[in-house]
Amino acid sequence: MKSPKINFLRLWHWIEYSYVVVLLATLTQGPVNKIWEGSGQVDPKVIEVTKFASYLLVQAPAVLLLVRRGISKTQLTGPIGVLLGFVGWMLLSTLWATSSSNTLFEAVTLAMTCFVGLYVARSFTLFQQLSLFFVAMQPGLFFSWYAVRQNWSSSIQIEDGNWIGIYFNRNSLAPTAALGLLCAAALVWIVLIRCPKWWIVLTPVLLALLMFDGLMLLRSGSSTSVGAVLVFGAVWFFWTVIRWLQRRIKISPRQMLRGVYTSFLVLLIFMTTLVFYFQQKLLDLVGRNIDFNGREVLWRFSWVGFNDRPIFGWGWMSAWRTQGFFHEREFWSSLTNSYWSHSAMMDVLLGGGVIGATLLVVVIVWSGAQQLERVYTQIAGQWTFAATWFVIAASTQESFIIGNHFLWLLLVASMTGAKNDACLNVD
Repeated sequence: MKSPKINFLRLWHWIEYSYVVVLLATLTQGPVNKIWEGSGQVDPKVIEVTKFASYLLVQAPAVLLLVRRGISKTQLTGPIGVLLGFVGWMLLSTLWATSSSNTLFEAVTLAMTCFVGLYVARSFTLFQQLSLFFVAMQPGLFFSWYAVRQNWSSSIQIEDGNWIGIYFNRNSLAPTAALGLLCAAALVWIVLIRCPKWWIVLTPVLLALLMFDGLMLLRSGSSTSVGAVLVFGAVWFFWTVIRWLQRRIKISPRQMLRGVYTSFLVLLIFMTTLVFYFQQKLLDLVGRNIDFNGREVLWRFSWVGFNDRPIFGWGWMSAWRTQGFFHEREFWSSLTNSYWSHSAMMDVLLGGGVIGATLLVVVIVWSGAQQLERVYTQIAGQWTFAATWFVIAASTQESFIIGNHFLWLLLVASMTGAKNDACLNVD
């Protein structure tokens, strides 16, 4: 007979799993926006506070659990310490921000969601993380599909027929669908390799939902998320080849760090530069223009603003709320209704200057170096790098490094890693 303590622990695990699914689903933002849609038309300012309270309440338990479980001193002297330094710098930027009240608000939410990402990494194995992310993406996608089928207002973009569902924006629906698809693919990878007793039942279910998520992604018409998925696939393929080579020629940890990892970073920089210079030709293949939604204009303007305050920046998410940001730039006056750069990379440069950007780059590079061993010692160890660069790729086109958003949480969790799981260790 099992002891009451064991039964309680099992019950607690399921309660925590359920909580995390609700947490992640909430941070896709679509459900919260849909719930408060009607009230927002009456008093938008009050509803913004209500939305903030909703996100705060759902994330607070995760932060408390992280505090209880703690972070070791060893971790604080590594990439996690630099990550907290990045978040701290954005909080500190409130002191010189040109819109300090907005910076304080945005920096606090950035920090809170960062802590939630650390909680997920600290609390769950890779298989658990994949399962939780996958399950959490499905409700919003299902209700979006239902909204389209029932012809709910604003569920379809009128001008081009792209699906929006309950997310009010195709570039909010698409990342949710993309992550659901990628998690399903990674889970299928694990199941087919390990072949547990229930794999015959689970695999068709995962494949069916993978196709459903893929349909939602394609019908959203989002080039950003499709491009990010392709980056994920390319990174996964690269590290899969390295796993294959590792088994045959036994690459030493030193060679892995200095040779393979350095080559990986150089290749990424080269490919990014190549895509940047030839992106118009690539977009021509799918009938799109480089200036979709005016992003090129926003990026050029953001770069001009960064040059005004290159070291410390304007304060986190402060520039676009500052009239002086548009001062003496008559050509840009039409942009005053925008509140971000449509590129998290530009947001970081504008908000934290070179110092903030350097901290983030150090976190990305250093965290990858620390997790190299996972690539060839753990089944689906490629996820660490593939998910990280999936978010980074998407963040070049949208402001996804921001508080209360599941992609910022995913980036933190993937860079930090996961609890060790003996079941996923390579034989």
